[in-house]
Amino acid sequence: MPKLMWLLLAPFLAAIAAFVCPAISGKSKHRLAVAVSLIPFLMLLSFGKEGIGEGVNVPWLPSLSIQFNLRVDSLSLLFLYLTSLLIPIALLAQSPENLPFANAFYGLMFLLQGCLIGFFTAGDMVVFTIFWEAILLPLYFMMILWGKGDRRAAALQFLIYMFAGSCLMVAAVLALYLASATQGEGTFNLDALAALASQASYAPWIGTVFLLAFSVKTPLFPFHAWLPDAYHQASTSGTILLSALLSKAGIYGFLRVGVGLFPELMRASSPLLLGLAIAGVLYGGLAAWMQSDYKRLIAYSSFSHVNLILAGVFAWNASAHEGAIVQAFNHGITIAALFLVAGWLEERLGSTALGAFSGVAHSFPRLCWLTMMCALSSMALPGTNNFIGEFLIFFGLFGEHPWLTFMLGCSVILSAVYMLRWMQEVYFGTEAGLLPGRPSDLGCKELIIALPLVFLILWVGIYPAPLLKQVISMNPLSSVEKA
Repeated sequence: MPKLMWLLLAPFLAAIAAFVCPAISGKSKHRLAVAVSLIPFLMLLSFGKEGIGEGVNVPWLPSLSIQFNLRVDSLSLLFLYLTSLLIPIALLAQSPENLPFANAFYGLMFLLQGCLIGFFTAGDMVVFTIFWEAILLPLYFMMILWGKGDRRAAALQFLIYMFAGSCLMVAAVLALYLASATQGEGTFNLDALAALASQASYAPWIGTVFLLAFSVKTPLFPFHAWLPDAYHQASTSGTILLSALLSKAGIYGFLRVGVGLFPELMRASSPLLLGLAIAGVLYGGLAAWMQSDYKRLIAYSSFSHVNLILAGVFAWNASAHEGAIVQAFNHGITIAALFLVAGWLEERLGSTALGAFSGVAHSFPRLCWLTMMCALSSMALPGTNNFIGEFLIFFGLFGEHPWLTFMLGCSVILSAVYMLRWMQEVYFGTEAGLLPGRPSDLGCKELIIALPLVFLILWVGIYPAPLLKQVISMNPLSSVEKA
């Protein structure tokens, strides 16, 4: 059996085992789940560069030209690494003590991991769509079962928006198949569709429906109404998954389907899409500045930075595209770290409200330093990972749209304003007493959990050459421009 098939099957087999296995002690089960979740990451490391080109192509429904087609290329490999790294961290973010329905929690985590691997490797539009839809179910149930506050309303709003995007996706895929059938034999194969779709008269209409579907899930401004409540009401693990991985599915869709199948539409729509993305960057930054809750502040910050990535995708410039791909990876690392430290801070303070406590740096110096590191990364300080991606986006955009680049550059100032406001009000204000019985500062276990994220923040920021070399080779715009 091909290695890629084992990579896909491992999480699904783990999910089945988690759902049916008998109850064991909480800590033992938690350690086992974390160890199993690392299997895809270790398999990817064993693949190395030789894994690029690995594929599975098995007839599934031959009468409809549907094949179970999976493949790994340079673009999908980056998102696979991000997925395989963040799922274990999301598991570690959840304390095993007093975790209700623990078997279901681990099973849904593994199920989500398998669906993301399938989505990022799909080479057939039916397989692509099935995994696109399946991603939603684990996230919805995780929000319902382990969220907080008004989680049911937030989960319902999330589901309605995602279902609307899913309907658009299904309609676009069916229309694409029927349109390809008019030019010969109908197909769902992505490579075959890329050769047909870009030149066809139907491309603008079908491509627009695809772009709307991806805009909801990412989300692109103004399709973001589901985001603040979903991020705020979800658990720390759920928020990491929503912000660091779900948004990357939308970005991957823009790159794989938008640029790959409908490059002319993307080029023609670039001014409108770029305008929406820049509006989202500025709106998200201003909204984050106005928040009185630091978890909502980070949620709007994530929305702003995701729209910055989309601005790089829509700029239709090779450098901006490379920056967007780099930044997609960097955003996943940084936002996971931010929500991780926010969750630990909430455990110690019992609240996410700004102003409820202040001066806590005296009580939690390690947590303060870790939060500062994540905040500096979010602000794209030189020497951190986000600086590399944002610089490439600004560089690519400046040659064609200097004034838009200036507007986009204001987001860097906004990011510094709201992140430093969070640090000032919580960590460095007038010292206030903490509630008795709260946990102490970060221990060795929590520092070890955060260590891979901090390492990547610094490694990519100080020595980005290996990542940039990989991204330049995977840039889908390069082949489009040459054609």
